[in-house]
Amino acid sequence: MKAVARLVWTYFTGTLVSRVFTSGGLILMTVDFCILITQPRSGEKLWLAMLGIIIFFVGSSLMPLMFGRLARGHSAGVLPGGRFKLLLSAYITILLVAIPVGVLAPAGTLSGDSSIPELMKDPRIRDYVLQLVGIVFTSAVLFAGWMYLAMWFVTSQRNMAGLFKGLLVITLVIFAPAREIRDLTVSLTWNLQQIAVIWSVFGAGFLLWPRFKAARARRNRERFTGVARALAGKTAGREFDVMLGTSNPLLLLVALAFPLLVATRFVGEFPAVWLYFLTFCCVLTGAYSSLAAERSRALWLRGDWSRSALFASVERSVWRHNSVVLGVLLLAMVGIGEYAHFSARMLLASLPLLALGTLLSTYLGLMITRGLRWLEIGYAIAVMLMLLFMVRLVARENADLGNVFALELGLVALAFLLRFIARRRWTQIDWMMCRSGRLVAARDA
Repeated sequence: MKAVARLVWTYFTGTLVSRVFTSGGLILMTVDFCILITQPRSGEKLWLAMLGIIIFFVGSSLMPLMFGRLARGHSAGVLPGGRFKLLLSAYITILLVAIPVGVLAPAGTLSGDSSIPELMKDPRIRDYVLQLVGIVFTSAVLFAGWMYLAMWFVTSQRNMAGLFKGLLVITLVIFAPAREIRDLTVSLTWNLQQIAVIWSVFGAGFLLWPRFKAARARRNRERFTGVARALAGKTAGREFDVMLGTSNPLLLLVALAFPLLVATRFVGEFPAVWLYFLTFCCVLTGAYSSLAAERSRALWLRGDWSRSALFASVERSVWRHNSVVLGVLLLAMVGIGEYAHFSARMLLASLPLLALGTLLSTYLGLMITRGLRWLEIGYAIAVMLMLLFMVRLVARENADLGNVFALELGLVALAFLLRFIARRRWTQIDWMMCRSGRLVAARDA
């Protein structure tokens, strides 16, 4: 159990960034809990706890990356119970992240009412409160588990297959709980059944994976099918794009296709959630540019470029890729909007917002020339919060288009600022800091 405890401790405190987020989240949750139990009518301050829970979850985001690397390593297979201990540490981390939700959410709901102690003497009310706590806690366990799984797919594979799996999981996480809440089908028994089945299937698959891998190697199955070769296409004349990974936007569209089809099933019921999801897809499209600096190392000595000229070529290549994907997403927004009878006001305001999501995330990605540091993390969090605020504003039926367009112009100005910063960084780029092996060390810096 000492090995499991060390693993869990490392998930939350492995880097300076994770230690700051973990401690900050704990402080915010503790402060909010003290407010909830000591001050009357403090339920509206539950947002402080939600912020602390999100920050605490971000502090544990090292878990899927470490889990994936250790799972693929040799030591997990040769040490006694190595894979079982690794799996147990992941489950414990999920429970630790979910516990604050199960405690603070009911506390915020029941706080501020002096009649609560008297009401709790009634066995029926007491059973109802315990049922509520159980539902909230198990729902948090399911949500955290799915989000960790999506992060594991994206960080471990770092290709279209991992991106597709991560998007599919995020789609289910966004839309399935919303459907259950609307239909009032959430129950403690159903949540417990989901946890038992999901954890059992994942655990069995994880523990037996070495055997499956050995069997697959013996069969010498081809890595790519004929469909994958057809999608890859010809690369003659596009060697620059191939080395950057931007030669074929169709691959990213294929990865986005199935999650978008799943999302359209709920578009008539949750138009605002659909807009959130489509904005997330646009941000993800732009974030593809974050690999440009690392991949450009192979281009630096293969052409007669200055650093400024290389940035211009990389920028054009990235936009040739991202503009195709953005165009398809804009057409999807118009088509779904007509099908679901979205208001003309919402469509008119949402199309520039989707373009801004791609624009901002593209230049945020191009800014990453030295790995993720505090400045990049701060920019990313600020941009995501602004985009989420804009989505919420646009989704309102009585949204003021004047205010919306004014805020969107502000985001355009921010995009120009990010481009200026990215271009300046590329003129001083050090490709020794862009190696894939340097990324983890850069996060510690």
